[in-house]
Amino acid sequence: MNWVRPAFFLLLACALACPPLAAAPLPVNPAPFHIVAEFYPLYVTLLNITDGVPGVQVTNMVPTTTGCPEDYQLTPGDLKLLSTANALVVNGAGLEGFLDRLAAQCPQLKVITASAGLDLLKIDGELNPHLWVSPSMAAHQTRVIAAALSIADPVHSALYQKNAEAYALRQEALGQQMRDCLALAPVRQLVAFHDSLPYLARDLNLEILAVIEPAPGQNPSARELANVVGKVRHASGPVALISEIDARSPAAEVLSRELGQPSYDLDTVTSGPLDPVAAKNAYFQAMQKNLAILRTALGLPSTSAGAPVAH
Repeated sequence: MNWVRPAFFLLLACALACPPLAAAPLPVNPAPFHIVAEFYPLYVTLLNITDGVPGVQVTNMVPTTTGCPEDYQLTPGDLKLLSTANALVVNGAGLEGFLDRLAAQCPQLKVITASAGLDLLKIDGELNPHLWVSPSMAAHQTRVIAAALSIADPVHSALYQKNAEAYALRQEALGQQMRDCLALAPVRQLVAFHDSLPYLARDLNLEILAVIEPAPGQNPSARELANVVGKVRHASGPVALISEIDARSPAAEVLSRELGQPSYDLDTVTSGPLDPVAAKNAYFQAMQKNLAILRTALGLPSTSAGAPVAH
């Protein structure tokens, strides 16, 4: 069969002319990207922004037993942690006093300030840093963090932005829910035992009549307490006493007894579970409990979660 030989040579010529197909390249894992959150509220936010992003690790720095880290000092363990991290997310607005030290000791570290460019309140001439207690301000922080992470780690920019927008919309919806639920509350004035409520009070159209302890542990004098008692008794309407779960004040018991009314403890979300699965929804769980407590404190029908913590 003479046709076999030409066919054979034709196939051989094609094999020699066409180079073998190159093997598909193996997928390359992205370089690990380690983000450190200054403290718990930012840790929770970062867990949501980085959800499902490959190669990204999130670590909480300030112990959850510390509460609000206004006077926090870096430890040797913190410096060791930050020396190998890619980014540190801080709250800003005057909350941290350790940033200058970091610049010299951890030059590789990208510091992201979650309050950068936001509408900050000043109390007695100083910025108030407690933005995260307001769901609407927390949503702004979420977007600020995601934008900065997209620059620091551009490989994952799309995922950061997608996750952040979804989380921020949930935070904004929570803020709207709180405004709607408390809009008709008969009590519109507060005495706060710490300075953590101005942003939330602004959201809810509430007036803070007095702050007992401008900083945790800064106990008021007997005269200062007497002045607050006078303000409450001469106020234009009823006044709610609001303290904090993580920074209970001895003055709360004194004032509560003097005025004959309970104080109500809110959760400012500076502590909670560190397990990533449990922590992802910690902000919403705490703020829903706060909403129930505020309903009672502001004179609306209570819910099962809204009973006061009496002092």
